[in-house]
Amino acid sequence: MNKRQLQALETKKRILNVALELFQEKSFSNVTVDEIIEKSQTSKGAFYNHFKSKHDIFFEKFQEVDHYYVQELEPQFHLFNSAEEKLRWFFFKQMEYIEANLGWDVIRTIYEHELNVEADSFFLIPDRPLYQILGKLCDEGKRDGELRRNLSTPEMVNIFARSIRGILYDWGINKGAFSLQNEQRFLFDAVIKGLKK
Repeated sequence: MNKRQLQALETKKRILNVALELFQEKSFSNVTVDEIIEKSQTSKGAFYNHFKSKHDIFFEKFQEVDHYYVQELEPQFHLFNSAEEKLRWFFFKQMEYIEANLGWDVIRTIYEHELNVEADSFFLIPDRPLYQILGKLCDEGKRDGELRRNLSTPEMVNIFARSIRGILYDWGINKGAFSLQNEQRFLFDAVIKGLKK
């Protein structure tokens, strides 16, 4: 990367981080693009060069979350002996990351945006790294006789994806009243047990 490209990347990161801080502090609907620009010490041109709208910031953040799954979590799967252990650890780390790095209000706002019928849903992109990782773990669990074989891998991934969306939605509408890290244990324990052979 040349100097100009590095500067553009730094500007984009600064806008993203400032916007997410403001969303957590004041809620998404109470933050304007002008406020993000002012606090990030950038320009309107710089903002719109990187993001079409405030909502695009969430898309960028989701890509970062998926990057975390691929770069940080997947390489550690070798530390576990079974697909079940990997799944349980993955869900714990996922919820830990979301709770620490996004917060309930950002999650609530993401769901508001995702329910907009005129917008494309990031949740439904079939080749997201999240779904690829879950698919590999389901395949492994079925191959090793841990998980049921009367459901296809896409069906299992869909069950996990709906469970993830369910707990996050519930956390958002409850204004973060419970710990995702603690609550996910009960939910995914039940889901995994239901998918076991």
